[in-house]
Amino acid sequence: MSDQEGIPELLHSLRSQAAQRGTSHYLDLPATPMKWVFEAGLPDPATFPIDDFARIAERVLREDADDGLQYGSGVSGSITYGWEGLRDVIAARTSASTGRAFGRREVMLTSGGVQALTATCRAFLDPGDSFAVEAPTWNAVLGAARVAGAEAVAIPLDDEGLRLDLLEAQLERLSAQGRPLKLLYTISTFHSPAGVCLSEPRRRRLVELAREWRFVILEDDVYGELRYDGEPLPSMLSMDTAGLVVRVESLSKTLAPALRIGWVTGHATALEALAIVRGDLGVSQWIARIAEAYLEEGLYEPHLAEVIALYRAKRDACVAALEKHCPDSLRFAKPDGGFFLWCDLDARYDGREVLKHALAAGVVCRPGEEFFGDPDQGRQWFRLSFVTPPLEEIEPGIAALGEAIRNSARA
Repeated sequence: MSDQEGIPELLHSLRSQAAQRGTSHYLDLPATPMKWVFEAGLPDPATFPIDDFARIAERVLREDADDGLQYGSGVSGSITYGWEGLRDVIAARTSASTGRAFGRREVMLTSGGVQALTATCRAFLDPGDSFAVEAPTWNAVLGAARVAGAEAVAIPLDDEGLRLDLLEAQLERLSAQGRPLKLLYTISTFHSPAGVCLSEPRRRRLVELAREWRFVILEDDVYGELRYDGEPLPSMLSMDTAGLVVRVESLSKTLAPALRIGWVTGHATALEALAIVRGDLGVSQWIARIAEAYLEEGLYEPHLAEVIALYRAKRDACVAALEKHCPDSLRFAKPDGGFFLWCDLDARYDGREVLKHALAAGVVCRPGEEFFGDPDQGRQWFRLSFVTPPLEEIEPGIAALGEAIRNSARA
């Protein structure tokens, strides 16, 4: 008998088991390149500061290769927590923006925001725990909760973000059942996929509820700096006096995803829990030094201003194109920032048929059901990212999408 006999069946079985624990819609995307990619939260490559990265990277190599190309130090904690220089810079920036004092012990570097989110779920969730999420929400966190064996409790959104009246009802229900809420995940600013922001009164009330009911708030703020209109909202981290808020941020959306630089800010004890479960050798010491130098040279703020100007123009072009080419077929709200439009198809059109016809025309968007724990929800919705396509390609892509919608009318 061949040693290979039965192995493909085993691999298919293992893949099926993995699919039950998490989700990856990327496995099902077409192999051929799409002409208009509105699907993922990918920054525009035109914004990548390549010349500055090349200059700083070489300098770090020339001046600090002995440490910059190592794992880091187990004695100082830089293996698990990340390069101290960048953590100090982040702590200082966070202290200035929140009006509260943070030091390096309250900052942990992670491989992008996603590792921060999944590590927090691993640290704070056990099998059978209750875990609250917005509905809809980012599907990677739903997968992390499933891996932990926790039960996700979906709380709907409205124009002001998480419905706290419904959350409070769930807190009462869970407490009566003897399984109180342990962790709540919220994309508080420029929500993915919905684009809304949690209002300031609700932020303050949510922090109060966390203290009253003794649960941790996992505040995802990776889009928070990408504001195109309106005034900034205070982070819940700035409101927290009990150490129950951990905030996740990242350079992936504003600088470049391949840096894989994200971080968690929170009480030192919370970060110790993350350090116990993260199970890797930390982020690149070299890349962390590049990021530190970029911030310290004062390059980040002018870069961010340019990114915001470009993405504002793209948002406005996308909104105008949707109003022109899809005037009666879908509804959406113009977001004040972030990457996404959350589109609700009119009942005259079949959501799955729309995305099928769109793919045939070279247009790809993210299906709405990806953002709900229940596959039967969200079929009339899709998420559209306006930042990835070149500005001049947005209207032709939306025109093709509009044609796909018209071709998907129900009989």
